[in-house]
Amino acid sequence: MKITKYNVITDKIDKDLVVACVSDIHGRKAQKAIEAVRKISPDVVLLAGDILEISVDYMNERNETAIDFLKQMVDIAPSYYCFGNHEIFFSHAQAERSQVSDPDIEKRNIERVLDLGVHIVNNKSEKLGSLIIGGLVCGYDMIPAWQGQAFDLDFLNRFDSYDGFKILLCHYPHLYDELLKNTSFDLILSGHAHGGQWRFLGRGVYAPHQGLFPKYTSGIYDGRFIISRGASNNVAPIPRFFNPCEVLQINLKKKT
Repeated sequence: MKITKYNVITDKIDKDLVVACVSDIHGRKAQKAIEAVRKISPDVVLLAGDILEISVDYMNERNETAIDFLKQMVDIAPSYYCFGNHEIFFSHAQAERSQVSDPDIEKRNIERVLDLGVHIVNNKSEKLGSLIIGGLVCGYDMIPAWQGQAFDLDFLNRFDSYDGFKILLCHYPHLYDELLKNTSFDLILSGHAHGGQWRFLGRGVYAPHQGLFPKYTSGIYDGRFIISRGASNNVAPIPRFFNPCEVLQINLKKKT
C-alpha cells in the first residue's frame, strides 16, 4: 500500500496537523490500508466515500469487513466519513426499499457506523479544532430514478461561506470544474476514479463519468484539490497497471 504525501500551507490553523485520507475500500480486506494509516499516525482520518458497499444481502460479508475497518480507524484518530455512490442506499435508505429484501439493513448499518464513533458528514459539516470538515453526498446519478436530481447546493453554498480551514469530502472528482473550482474550500478530497485503473505516461486510462484518458484521477490540482487512487481494486477482474492502491497523508503546515 503506497502512502502518498502532500503538503498544504495555511495561516488558518493553530498548529501543524497530519490528515490521513482513505477512499474506495468497497468492503474489501483492508489490512494494508489500516497499517498505512497507523504508520501515518494522523490527527484526523477522512473517509472520502465507497468504504461500505450497497446494503443488499449478498454484500453483508463485505460490509462486516468495512465495519471492522471503520472501527480500527476510530481507534487511530477522530474519523469523518461522507458517502459516495456505493453507499447510495445508505444515504437514501427509504427511496429503494423494494430492491432490498430486508429494508432495515441500511438503517442498522448507519446506526452501527455512528455507534462506532464515526462522524458522518453527509451534506453537513462539523468542527474539529481549527478545522471545519464537511461532505457533499455523491451518487444520485447511479440510480435511474434519481438521474437529474441536483446535489445539495444549499449545503455547499452555506459551508462555503464559513470562516476557518474548510475541508470538503466529495467522492466525485469530475464535479470539481462544475461545482467546486470557484469555491473557497481550503482542501477538497475525492476518490471514485481509482487512478484511471491503468496508468501510462502519468495518466489514467479510464474513469467512471469521465471516460477515456480522464482529467482527474490522481494528484493535486490548484494546490488544494487532491484525488485518491483508492485503497482497493474494485474493478474485478480488471487488474491495476502502474497504479498502486494508496492512502493519502496530507501535512497541514501552519504558515509562519
